[in-house]
Amino acid sequence: RTADSFTSSSSATSLASSMGEDAGGNGDETHATDATTTTSTKHNLSANYTTTTTNNNNINNNNDEDQQRESRLKSLLPTYLASVTKIRMIVLAQSRSIWYLLPRLMYKAFSPMYREEERTMGPIREFARLTCESAREGSPLALLSRRSSHASSSASSSSTTTTTTTTTSTPHDDGNDNGVPLKVSKDLLDEAITLLFAGQDTSAATLSWTLHLLSLHPEKQTRVAEEVRSVLLLGETTEATTTTTASSPPSPVVSKSMVSRMPYLDAVIRESMRLYPVAPFIVRKLTADIAIPNDGESRTATNNTHKTISMPASTFACIWIYALHRNPKLWARPDDFLPERWIDPELRGRDVGQREIGAYMPFAMGPRNCLGQPLAQVILRIVLARIVYRYRAIDPKLEALDERRKVEEGEGGEFDSRCLRKDMQAG
Repeated sequence: RTADSFTSSSSATSLASSMGEDAGGNGDETHATDATTTTSTKHNLSANYTTTTTNNNNINNNNDEDQQRESRLKSLLPTYLASVTKIRMIVLAQSRSIWYLLPRLMYKAFSPMYREEERTMGPIREFARLTCESAREGSPLALLSRRSSHASSSASSSSTTTTTTTTTSTPHDDGNDNGVPLKVSKDLLDEAITLLFAGQDTSAATLSWTLHLLSLHPEKQTRVAEEVRSVLLLGETTEATTTTTASSPPSPVVSKSMVSRMPYLDAVIRESMRLYPVAPFIVRKLTADIAIPNDGESRTATNNTHKTISMPASTFACIWIYALHRNPKLWARPDDFLPERWIDPELRGRDVGQREIGAYMPFAMGPRNCLGQPLAQVILRIVLARIVYRYRAIDPKLEALDERRKVEEGEGGEFDSRCLRKDMQAG
C-alpha cells in the first residue's frame, strides 16, 4: 500500500509541473490530496501493525499458558497417580463400612473417611481441570465443553461470548464448592475424571495383572510373543513390502485387523480378566422381588427341591465377580492361569462358565455395564501386543526359586508358581 501511494504522488506532481502556470493551483491541490492520502496510509499501516502486534502477543500469551499447563500436568502426574491408587482403597473401605448404609449427608458430616476422600480427590480434580483446559480441538473433552449441558456457568451467562469466556478466563476466577474454577463446569469435570480414571486406569490395571501372570508362566509368554511376531512380520511383508528392508526390523504397528488374527493373545487377556476382574464386585438395586437358589443348602429332605432365598425390591445386591470367576462349579481348575481353556475345544467343554450367561462378566452385564467395553477390548490387545513384541516380563523370585529347584531336584519336575501370585486387595 505504501508503494502504490508513493507512485500516485509522484505521477500527480509530474503532471502538475508540466501544465505550467495555469495548472499551478491544481498542482497545489494535488499535493495536498497526496499528503492526505499518504498520512491516511500511514495511519492504516500503524493500525495494522498494532493489530498484528496484539495478535502476536495473544498467541505468545496462549503459548505461555499452554506451556505452563503442560508443565503443571507433568509435575502433578506422580501425585495424581498416587491419589488414584489411594482413592481406590477409600472407595473399597467405604463400601464395606457402616457409612455405606447411612445417608450421604451423615457420611459427609461425621466421617473422617470423607475428609480423607476430599483431600485425595484434590489432585484428581486439578489434573482433570488442567486436562480440560489443554484439550485439543476435536477431542472428546473439547466437543463436550461446547455443549450447553456441559458449559461453565461463566460461559453460559453470555450467549455471544461463550467460546471466548470459556477459553480465555484466568485460573483465578471464583470457583464452586469444590474449588474448581468456573471455566470448567462440574459436569465437564466429572466427564474428564471418568475418562481419565475409568478409561485409562482400569486398562493399565488389567495390563499389569496380565504381565504379572505372564512373568510367572514364561512358556505362555513365549507362545504369545511368537504369535504376535508372526502376525506383525506377515503384516509388514504384505502391507509395506516397498519400505521394509532386510536390515531394518519391521515397525511394531498393531492394527485392529492384526489383533483379530491373534487368538492366543485374546485368550491370555480373557483368562487374566477372569482371575483378576478390574471391578471385583458390583452393586445393583433390585427393581422387583426375586428368588435365587441357596447354594448353601443343596436340597431339602422333604420334597427334594432346591431352597431359594427371596430378595425384595429396593434391596442392594452385591455381585462378587471375583468369586464368580473362581467358582469350582463353573470353572475347571478355577485358580490356574490357563489361557488354553478359551481356544481348546476339550477344555472349553469342561467349563460350565463359558456356556452359562452371566458366569463370566469382567465388564459387568445389563443396561449399566461398562460403556467403554468395545474400546477397552481393542486397547488391551493392541497395547499388550506392542509390549510383548519388544519386552519380556520376568519375576526375579520365580527365577531364583526355579534355579534352586533345579539344584535340589534336578531338571525333572515342575515348579508351582501360584505361591508367587499376588492377590487383589478386594479379593
